[in-house]
Amino acid sequence: MKIVVKVGGSTSINEDGPDFSYFSKLVPVLNRIKKEHQLIVSIGGGGLTRSYHRSIEKFAMNSHEKEQIFIELIKSNVLTLAYLLKTKPIFSLDEVKRNTSGVIGGIKPGRSTDANAAIAAQKIQADVFVKLTDVNGIYSKDPNKFIGAKIISRMSFSDLQKYSTKGTPNNYGILDATAIKTLSKNKIITHIINGKNPDNILKVLKGASIGTTVS
Repeated sequence: MKIVVKVGGSTSINEDGPDFSYFSKLVPVLNRIKKEHQLIVSIGGGGLTRSYHRSIEKFAMNSHEKEQIFIELIKSNVLTLAYLLKTKPIFSLDEVKRNTSGVIGGIKPGRSTDANAAIAAQKIQADVFVKLTDVNGIYSKDPNKFIGAKIISRMSFSDLQKYSTKGTPNNYGILDATAIKTLSKNKIITHIINGKNPDNILKVLKGASIGTTVS
């Protein structure tokens, strides 16, 4: 299979950088997948870029300039994961061809790492897109506000469109509008799962019902 895994920064990157404990669990799982399948992994900024955002918030820089700084920080996450997986770090979507494997992150201002991952999935004609996040999937309501919120185990791409928001750097939500549009247009089966246990990736690839599946 051709697989794209988006590792949410919220699960993997703290204010000091990559979480050693988490990466120690994640890397063996990704290596298992990489041995049998074509794999592109995307990594976000997490606590590192959020902390930096707070530090430079009052400086006289526009949003484009600030986001360019975040992209440079995310490149360090890309290099770290690429070196650990012994695969290619990808810093331009022009590098992504049908048979490309590697690690991707931020590319240019105005586009999230989710969007870059989805576009990479389109370019390699991926069979599956897996988003690892810090919640259990897509809920019927905001679980932080409503006690009765329930996980939506399955939904269509048209249903997914209802969750499409543009978002802003460090606040793109479950999936941003560009990512949703790209995955929906190309009908790439999408799993949105809790990434705190990386073994969940292997389980959904084997057909287990975990989180939210969009098809």
